[in-house]
Amino acid sequence: MNIELRPVLLHGVIKEITEVGVRIGVNGRMGVLSLPLRSIYTDKPLALGQECEFYLSYVNVL
Repeated sequence: MNIELRPVLLHGVIKEITEVGVRIGVNGRMGVLSLPLRSIYTDKPLALGQECEFYLSYVNVL
């Protein structure tokens, strides 16, 4: 299948912070995103309830 993938800007709220990662509840009942801390870019200390934004695209299986 040959389609163009366009990332979409989504918003979420930090639901859980651990020593290795962060769980983000995606707005619009789209689910939960779990990320390692090394993929979070911020100058502020992380806090529960903090809003964040990220780009997401469909997955293209090769």
